[in-house]
Amino acid sequence: MKLALVVLNYNDADNTLKLLGNVADYTVFDKVIVVDNASNDDSKVRLKSFCEFNEKIYFVVNHENKGYGAGNNVGIRVAKNLGMNLVLIANPDTNFEENVIRVLKSAMTKNKNIGILAPLADTQDAYGSRENVLKGATCWPVRDFYHSLAENGPISRRIFSKALHYDENFYNAKIRKVGAVLGALLMVRVDAFIKVGGYDEKMFLYGEEDLISKKMADIGLETAVITGYKYKHIHSASIKKSLKSLYSRQKIREESTMYFYKKYLKINPLQQIFAKIFFAAVRLEVLIFGLL
Repeated sequence: MKLALVVLNYNDADNTLKLLGNVADYTVFDKVIVVDNASNDDSKVRLKSFCEFNEKIYFVVNHENKGYGAGNNVGIRVAKNLGMNLVLIANPDTNFEENVIRVLKSAMTKNKNIGILAPLADTQDAYGSRENVLKGATCWPVRDFYHSLAENGPISRRIFSKALHYDENFYNAKIRKVGAVLGALLMVRVDAFIKVGGYDEKMFLYGEEDLISKKMADIGLETAVITGYKYKHIHSASIKKSLKSLYSRQKIREESTMYFYKKYLKINPLQQIFAKIFFAAVRLEVLIFGLL
């Protein structure tokens, strides 16, 4: 099984170059694919300079930023053309050991029923605890419309955290089937990813995790986590560099989430109205309390 690393950059050359430096000696990767998502700073120049003398690295420049999903779709199509079977999608603000990736690759090779696999993000809290969940859970159950909406509210997700996430006992097993995993670091089967159409490019940012897991489930493939291995994630560091305003990030989150609800959860008109009212309240929370 051949494995490629795909890293999507947007105005974040510092973190991207740090990640590339960290994995430079990782033999687990057959190829490394760096996609610049139409950065408007000096990222393209710096990354091209780093990549052009390394035959293992493929540097791709998108001329338009169509979002997280579209950018990673490009990287995975390149991986397909290079004959890769598996891809590790990694945000620039992640840090992981080679052994963790070897374990993921081995598990994907042995378990043909798994389409998406991830280790746990290291939050230094007990997994499933309230502290862990509020810092950003690695994985979560399949959610219907109302549970998903509750998770999107800064206050409601604090009130209903037990109903929205797995408890501590869930993580006792070595490998667990889950509803979805955090998009910062995950391994996917290339052919399956392309078969389901990859990420929906109408979702610019946020919500892609639930969608890609749903698409995989529709063709009989599971999403899972390996609980004994972790990676570090500077939570949303890359996003915050390009979208500094909490309010701006919230607006993009709402647009992607509403699109997901309408197209994939098939919510009715009354539910659409309810969601719009709910998100208006969330924007007020963000402005007043800055809870996101």
